[in-house]
Amino acid sequence: MPNNAKRKKPRRHFNKKLYVPLGVLAAALAVYLGFKCTEDGTFTVLNYSEEEPVVATYKHFAFAKRKLESLDASSLSCIQNQNEKVVALQSGLVNFHTKDVSENTTYTTTDGEEGYLNGSYGSDALYLDTNKNGTKVLFMMAGVKGWVDVDDINLMFYDPAYDISCYSRGATALVHQVCTDLLNNASIAYNIGPAPDFLKEDTTYYSYDGHYFYPDFATMSADMQAGTYEHALNKEPYFNFYQFVPHRSKTALADNAYDEYLYRIRGIDALASAYPCADNESVLYDSEPTFIQEQNDVFVNGSMMFSLACNESAYGQSQYAIEQHNVFGHGAFDENPDLATMYADLKDCVHQHAYYFIQQAYANPKDWRYHGSWFGDKGSGINVQYASDPYWGEKAASMYYALDQGTDREAIQIHTVICPQDLDVVLPDGTIAYTYKKGTVASFVVVGETDEDYEVMLEAPVQNGAIDVNATYDPDIHGRIKK
Repeated sequence: MPNNAKRKKPRRHFNKKLYVPLGVLAAALAVYLGFKCTEDGTFTVLNYSEEEPVVATYKHFAFAKRKLESLDASSLSCIQNQNEKVVALQSGLVNFHTKDVSENTTYTTTDGEEGYLNGSYGSDALYLDTNKNGTKVLFMMAGVKGWVDVDDINLMFYDPAYDISCYSRGATALVHQVCTDLLNNASIAYNIGPAPDFLKEDTTYYSYDGHYFYPDFATMSADMQAGTYEHALNKEPYFNFYQFVPHRSKTALADNAYDEYLYRIRGIDALASAYPCADNESVLYDSEPTFIQEQNDVFVNGSMMFSLACNESAYGQSQYAIEQHNVFGHGAFDENPDLATMYADLKDCVHQHAYYFIQQAYANPKDWRYHGSWFGDKGSGINVQYASDPYWGEKAASMYYALDQGTDREAIQIHTVICPQDLDVVLPDGTIAYTYKKGTVASFVVVGETDEDYEVMLEAPVQNGAIDVNATYDPDIHGRIKK
């Protein structure tokens, strides 16, 4: 071979029999490590309708949930985590009464807003869903859908023996029974407003938004989980006037109506001067001129303020009401009610409430606390941020209902709707003052209407074509909302 001849490099031969299994092994290892890294606990699917309840155990909540959903819908099935905490149900209840009365429970609404409630005032909610890793539960209570940490609540199967929250029709009133302790069957009931015509007497109805009613719990649960009202008794939502009338309205009650109410409800006929007071005494006795004067000055419904004062001050007989002239519970936080604000007198308190709490905050569409100026619930209205009691709005409404006896309901025309799209409130110069967002509840006082729109009372005063809560409210300046 010539010295300059090039030698061919030997070819390298891959062992195909070895190469293919190694690739498969690598892929399998990657899948294994992927699953291992995404393990989010130990989740056991249980079916208590069977003699042996354990169905299967998984390291991923998603697999456990898939198995749960495959079981018979009528079975008593759930998922339990490694701490033996039930984190998912096919259907059932969320028990919020898991803490001391001084502690609230926080949640995040489906719109991403932070909310809070106190389980001692409303124990049961409807279970809707559990998130992807089994750490948060979706519930419905008092008109709100929200996500709550599983460690803050307990999940429970529905049992007809429980006195859960429900509605019924009285002689003329809509009665709401509110469960305050699910495990001990403690509840309170009160008349919140006129009963809708479609409800019958001697029948129990279920609803966790107060708008759509069901005579059967399982049917309601299935509808709510599916995000529909298909099987509800009523096809259009019900809105209680006393719960959804805005504060920017004017009471039509006659003189002396407030004292007559105090006497009729509590036998009060004298002014309280010291705590504790006699059963027939109250700081709210002879207070009607104070509330009506504030209504005239700030244009905030005097009867709504008086009803709220009755609710917050035990009809003007509480220690804070008598010694600190605080009839609205201002500053009396759940964790430390002794921080309640001190006022110079009742007149000072009512003015502060009307001007600073209502006009500057809860009836101010630019303020973070604004969700509508009506009493409302945890879904809309003042109740969203004012009180931890999820049914605070209903309780204030029940007192307004008993006080009013139909007078304001006849005199004040309101329109309440779940917005099918964004609803703009347009000022006379054509500018948009504020907007009710799609899917939220909007309620407004109607002073006129055409085929195209409603003429409505504004929630806040305007100046120079824009909302200005420091300006004087002019009831003659109206907004327009397209139908």
